[in-house]
Amino acid sequence: MKLLAISLSASLLGAVAAAKPSEDIVRERLLGAAFLDNQSYDLLEKMTNLYGGRITGSESNEKSMQLLERALDENGIANHRELFTFPGWERREDSATLLHPLKRELRSIAMGYVDQHPTFAAELIYLGKGTPEEIPQNSQGKIGLLAANVKLSQDSIQAFATDNGIKGLLLTNRKNGGQLLARTANYSGDASPIPIYSVTEEEGHWLKRLVESGENPRIQLSTSSIVKDIECANLVATIPGKTSKKIVIGAHFDSWDLGQGALDNGLGIAQAFDIARLIHEINPDNHYTIEIVWFNAEEFGLFGSYAYMEQHQDDEIVAMINLDMVGNPIGANAMGFDSLLPALETFSKDLNGFALPKDVANAPWLGSDHMPFINQGIPSITLNAPIKAESVAYYHDFGDTFEKVDKEVLSKSVGILSLLAYQLANDPSLDRPRLTEQQTIELLKKAKLDEKMKTAKIWPFEEN
Repeated sequence: MKLLAISLSASLLGAVAAAKPSEDIVRERLLGAAFLDNQSYDLLEKMTNLYGGRITGSESNEKSMQLLERALDENGIANHRELFTFPGWERREDSATLLHPLKRELRSIAMGYVDQHPTFAAELIYLGKGTPEEIPQNSQGKIGLLAANVKLSQDSIQAFATDNGIKGLLLTNRKNGGQLLARTANYSGDASPIPIYSVTEEEGHWLKRLVESGENPRIQLSTSSIVKDIECANLVATIPGKTSKKIVIGAHFDSWDLGQGALDNGLGIAQAFDIARLIHEINPDNHYTIEIVWFNAEEFGLFGSYAYMEQHQDDEIVAMINLDMVGNPIGANAMGFDSLLPALETFSKDLNGFALPKDVANAPWLGSDHMPFINQGIPSITLNAPIKAESVAYYHDFGDTFEKVDKEVLSKSVGILSLLAYQLANDPSLDRPRLTEQQTIELLKKAKLDEKMKTAKIWPFEEN
């Protein structure tokens, strides 16, 4: 009788297990494999150790992409490159040197799109935030020092040069500790009208004190960096679905050249790889096609994602997930697309022990690869996923290195993102028409992004 009871109990358990929805099994396998079979961490370590930063157009960028291609091939994931040419920039030798009252080479870098120019020296003046009332009358032929967090546009740089005769600019960094914030002078790809160099917060404050004390400091600027067209590629991996309509998961592949680009955006590279690998292995049969795209030239102005959208403008894309410096997920952002709110709210709730503590946000923001999709009215998702402050402080500089990557947080983010990709790829309710151009304009205006985009010359619409 005891043996019979055991046999019946085992049969009942087997029946329960057999009746368990396959969806639950897929979710459990995806989440478990993200931790127990994490391959993204080792891939990122190898990429950053061997090749360093991945500034677009560099040998490091190319070799890093070859490494990723081999990893996809080894896992049987179909992938291909999509070539494009963009107005690029190559960093060569650049320097800013204090000549008076003492000689000292400053810790500085030329900003992207600063073109080669003859070496010159001039007196330094302080411009504060660069408002008209802060610019000294005797600014002709001088170099201006700007405070931190000044928002520059090509028009404002041109005004410094033409209206005030300023020959060059030093921009004080916004973080201390001898750091520099590598970035471009504009997002249009045009050579800057005058050279602009980023200097550390500490030396920026020192130079300001020298100006204010009447020492009349002199600065010498020199660069051989060059603006030139660059041919590069996006890398696209595809997991075919029951329909050609697709979910796009994107992460920018390039980084700045000062460090290793481990956080920005090595995290996204690694996460997108493991998402592709886990879904391909565990649940390759989805309703929608899943396309994973590693965009190049994001740091120069989203050129890779714009090139992708131009090539795929007629594709039926039902949603896009952008992975840009995703750390520990605590919330999702529907980016102004109300239609995404029910799916994201359900997703967060169904995570149970991993439930995202923050409510679903619904506010678009600028400056990453979701924007070309939003401009086309395609529902887009980003994550509220902070990185430890002591690590993220170094992004765009030499300190963005692999040891700051937290393997446990990386595994957790891969698990949650894989579940999100799986849910969206099997949600027929997402199959809705794109927003019209007018609806997209209204979305951006509601978020008060229209004027910012017009100032930066990235507003894509012609309005009556």
